[in-house]
Amino acid sequence: MNFKIIKYLFVAALSATLVGCADNEGTLRVGAKPFSESLILAEMIAQVAENEGIAVERNLPFGPTRQVMEAVKQDVLDVYPEYNGTSLIYLGQAPTSDGEASTEIIQNLFKPLGLETAGKFGFSNDYAMVMTEERASELGVRILEDLAKLPTVRFVVDEDFMDRPADGLQQMNRRYGITGSSVEAFSTDTEGKDQIVSALLEGRADVGELFMTDGQIAEYGLVVLEDNLAFFPVYEVAPLVRSDALASIPGLSDVFAKLSGVITAADMQAMNKAVDLDAQTPASVATSFLVEKGLLPEGAASGGPDEIVVAADPSVGRSSSTAKALRAVRVGFPGHDLEIMNYANPLESLVDGSARVAIVGAEAFYSMEGSGLVKKSGVEAFAVLDYKTGHLFSTKSGGASSIGEMTKIATGEEGSGSSIVLGMMLNSLGLSDSIEVVQSGDDILTQVQGLADGQYDGVFAMAPQGDRSVNSAILRAPVKLIGLDEWAEGGHAAKFSFIRPAAIAPRTYPQQFQSIPSVSTQFVLASPVETIQTAGEVGPGTAGTGESSAIPVSASAVGAIREALDSGEVIDPAIPMHASLIPTIEVVDKSLPFRLDISIVNLLMLAFTVWIFYLVSLPSPRDIARPRDDN
Repeated sequence: MNFKIIKYLFVAALSATLVGCADNEGTLRVGAKPFSESLILAEMIAQVAENEGIAVERNLPFGPTRQVMEAVKQDVLDVYPEYNGTSLIYLGQAPTSDGEASTEIIQNLFKPLGLETAGKFGFSNDYAMVMTEERASELGVRILEDLAKLPTVRFVVDEDFMDRPADGLQQMNRRYGITGSSVEAFSTDTEGKDQIVSALLEGRADVGELFMTDGQIAEYGLVVLEDNLAFFPVYEVAPLVRSDALASIPGLSDVFAKLSGVITAADMQAMNKAVDLDAQTPASVATSFLVEKGLLPEGAASGGPDEIVVAADPSVGRSSSTAKALRAVRVGFPGHDLEIMNYANPLESLVDGSARVAIVGAEAFYSMEGSGLVKKSGVEAFAVLDYKTGHLFSTKSGGASSIGEMTKIATGEEGSGSSIVLGMMLNSLGLSDSIEVVQSGDDILTQVQGLADGQYDGVFAMAPQGDRSVNSAILRAPVKLIGLDEWAEGGHAAKFSFIRPAAIAPRTYPQQFQSIPSVSTQFVLASPVETIQTAGEVGPGTAGTGESSAIPVSASAVGAIREALDSGEVIDPAIPMHASLIPTIEVVDKSLPFRLDISIVNLLMLAFTVWIFYLVSLPSPRDIARPRDDN
C-alpha cells in the first residue's frame, strides 16, 4: 500500500515538473549589458516578441560583455544585443573595419557554439575618443595621432575599455605611440558615462571614451577625434541568439526580421539621450520608437509610465549634474518617466501641484519683503546636488575692481538663482538704489560679450566652480573675475546665512593664479511638505486648505534618491529639511514595569519579613515561665 502511494506521488511530481518545463519552453529569455543602448535594444526585442504572442523573461541588465556572452553560451539566456567588433575581440580574432567580413567571421565561429546573429539593427556604434572644443583647440588636437605629440594625456574611460584585450586603451596607445598618459576609470553604466563627461567639462581630463551614438556628444558639443589609423573595428549591432531558441520558439525569426535595418545612428543617439539625459525609461523610449515605426500598434505607448514633472530654476540647463539628479529621481519613482521644466518660481510649482520635485538653490527658499527676509512655507529640501559659486565679471582693462564701483550689472532672468542672490547681496550691501540690475535669459557668454562691448559694468552668475560656460567666457572675451570681499565683512552672511562666503580656488580658470573671494549656495532637490488632511477631504496628498494638489515625496523615495546620488553632503541648516531626515529621539521609560505576579511575590516576601521581625520581638518562653520575685 505504501509503495503504491509513493508511486502515485512520484508520477504526480514528474508530471508537474514536465508541465513546468512545457510552460517555460516557449519563453524568450532576453538579456542586456548595463548601459542605455543595450537596454533599449533589448526592450525592443522583448516588446516586439510580446506583440507576436511570445512569452518573455527579461534579465535587464544582466552584466558586462564577458558575463552576458557566457550566459547565452551556457543556455541561461536566449538573446541579447551584441556588436560584431566586440564579438571578434572576445572570440580571439583580429578586429576589422569591414562590417560584412566581420559578421561572416563571427557567424562561422559562433555556429559550433549553437549561436548565431540575427538581422542587424541598422547602425554601427563605434568608439569615440572625445574632447571639449576648448581643450582640443588649446592643445591643437583633431586626430588621435595628435595625442602622441603631447607630453601627457589625461584619459577618462570606463572599466570595460580598460579590460578589452585588443581594442582597449593600452592597445590604442601602443598603436598611436601615445606615452605618458594617466587614466581614471569608471563603471560601464550610465553613471560612468556621466562621470566621464563631467571630468571633461570640469577640466579634470583631456580625452574621454564614449560611443558614437551617445547623446552627450551633441548635447555638450564634444569633438570626436578622428581614428586616422583605423584602429577601432566596426561595431554593428545585432541580436546574438541561441540557434535552438530560433528553432523552438514560433515567430521568433519574424521578430528579428521586423527589427532588421530600422534604426539609424541618429535614431539611436536620440534614444540614448532620452534615457541618459532626460531620464526616460529604456522601456518607454523603446515603445515610442516602435510605435513610430509601425512595429507596435498605436495604443501601445498610451499605457506607458506616468510622468513626473521636475521643476527647475530658469537658469538650470542641461548638465551632467542635472542629468545625474534626474536619474536619481527616477530611482525614487520607478516605472515613471520624468520631464524637467523651467519655472520662474519652481517652489510655487511644488505647492500648487504642477511639479513633484524641484531643482533649486538655497536662496529659492527665501523672499525679500522690504528690507526683511521671509522663509517660504510648504516646501522642504531632501538631497544635496552641488554647490554654486558667485562669479562676478569685470572688463580686463579699466573695469571695476569691486561691486561697489559698478552701476549696471547683468544677471540671469527673474526667478533664477543668479538674480535672487544678486538682489539679496545688493540689498544687504546697501547698493540696491545705486546699481541697476538687468535680468536676462541670455547665456553667460552672451552677457559677457555685452560687458566687453560696454553695455554693462559687470555680469554676475551663480555656477559650479570650473563651469564650462564661465571658462569659455574668460577665453573668448577680454574679461576677468573679481572678488566679493565685502560679503564676508560687516555681518552680511549672518543675515543671509544660506549665502555663505567662499573662494574660487587658484587655477580654476585660465590665467587665474590666485584665490578669488566669493559666495556660494547649496543646490538641492526639494519637495512639498506633507500636510494633514482636514475632515471631509480625500485623496493622496490633499493639502490642509483643500486648495492644493501637492503630493509630498515619501520617506522611502527620499531614501532611494539620496542613495542613488551617493552624496555625503548635509543639507544647509538654513533650509527647511524633509521630515524623514530629522533625527528621531526615542524616549526610554526607565520606570520599572508593573507585573502582577512579581508584585504578589514581593508582597508575600514583605509580609514574611514583617512576620519574622514580629517573632523576633516576642519575649522568650523562659522569661514567661520564671516566677516573679515580689520581694
